[in-house]
Amino acid sequence: MQESARAGAASVLCRSGWLSRQPEPFQAEVMARGLLQAFPAGEVIYRIDGPPGGIYGLVGGTLRVSIAPSHAAPRFIQFGIAGAWAGEGPFLTGEPRRAELAAISDCTLLHLPLDAMNQMAARDPNAIRRFAAITVGHFDVLARVIDDLMIPQASRRIASVLNRAAWLVAPTVPISQADLGAMANASRKQVNAALAQFAERGWVAYAYRSIRVLDAPALLRFSAGEERG
Repeated sequence: MQESARAGAASVLCRSGWLSRQPEPFQAEVMARGLLQAFPAGEVIYRIDGPPGGIYGLVGGTLRVSIAPSHAAPRFIQFGIAGAWAGEGPFLTGEPRRAELAAISDCTLLHLPLDAMNQMAARDPNAIRRFAAITVGHFDVLARVIDDLMIPQASRRIASVLNRAAWLVAPTVPISQADLGAMANASRKQVNAALAQFAERGWVAYAYRSIRVLDAPALLRFSAGEERG
C-alpha cells in the first residue's frame, strides 16, 4: 500500500510543479527521502514564526497560503494545488517560517525534512540552487498578487483575484466572500456588489463558501478595463 501511495505521489510531483523541472536523479532522491503525510481540512501544516523545518509538496487536496509582515496577522494570498511546493525558507536562511500553510480540504503532502535537505546539499552543492528555485516560483506568484492589488477599482481588483484563483482551482473556487475580500483588499459590500454584477453577466455563480467561475477570460478582460464596469 505504501509503495502504491508513493508511486501515485511521484506521478503527481514529478509531472507538474517545481520537482518536475529538476534532474531525474534529484527527483528520485527527494521521493525516496520524503515522508507522505495526511492533513485533514482546516489543519495548519506550519505557522509564521514556527520552528525551521523542511519542504512540503502537495500530492492531493487544496492548500491556503498566508503571509504577513511582523506587525500584522496572516492574510490569505494564494491557493496551493497538486504539484505545488512550499517551506524552503528555513533551509535557505536557517530562520523560522515566514508563511503559513493550511489545508482547505483533506490533503496529502510529501514532506522532505530539513536534515535530508542539508545532507543533499552537503553532498551536492547544486542542490542548493535547485531548492532555491522554489523561491523563484514564489516571486512569480507574488508579482501577480501585487499586480492585482495595484488595480485601483475594487470590482476590477476582485475580478482579477477571481481569475487568478480560478486558474489554479477552476472551475469552483473554495472561498468565502470574506476571504475573497481579504485577498482583493475589498470590503464585504464591495465583494457582494461585484459578485452580483459578475453573476448577472454570466461570469460566475456563487454559493456559501464557494464561487464557480464560468468565464475566467471575461473576468480578466474586465480587470484590465476591456469590459465596461
